[in-house]
Amino acid sequence: MESKKLSIILIVIIAVLAVSLAILAGYLFVIQGSNGNGDGDLAGDHPANGENAPEIPSEEDLVKVSLYDGARYFNLRNVDSDKKASILQANVTLKCYKALKRDKDIIVADMVTARSEEIQELIVRFFMTLTAEDVKDPAIMDKAKEDLTYQINALLNEGIEKPEDIVYRVVFSEWLFQ
Repeated sequence: MESKKLSIILIVIIAVLAVSLAILAGYLFVIQGSNGNGDGDLAGDHPANGENAPEIPSEEDLVKVSLYDGARYFNLRNVDSDKKASILQANVTLKCYKALKRDKDIIVADMVTARSEEIQELIVRFFMTLTAEDVKDPAIMDKAKEDLTYQINALLNEGIEKPEDIVYRVVFSEWLFQ
């Protein structure tokens, strides 16, 4: 009799643990696997500064800010000291949101222009880490766009309590390397 009670208690404990494990696994796959709005996108993008998922804006909601008056030359990292220096020629334009959510009165184009020298320095530093072999890969252009968008947004949001994306996308209208 005593062994039957002990067996029933052990079966109940195992059943409770099995159900708990199933609930935990479901939570991890369903809740943690989604990006907060239920669409389950597990892309490895940088987090939007303070937001779960950026919406795709219309062209009327964006303003283009050109960082240079034309194409610019960037030095690339040299892996062989015997070879001549490698350069990348690129024209960089920022597509920014026209209005901020936190303050509708701020003119975004003026805000970006006021910090353009710091943004240009970020871009120079980014390309100094790449080699000529790196920029031959088309995926590097996409990575550069993502990384620079993230870094520029972080720069523009320094000291802000509730950061938000200001730059929607970095656009390279030229990408020539030698």
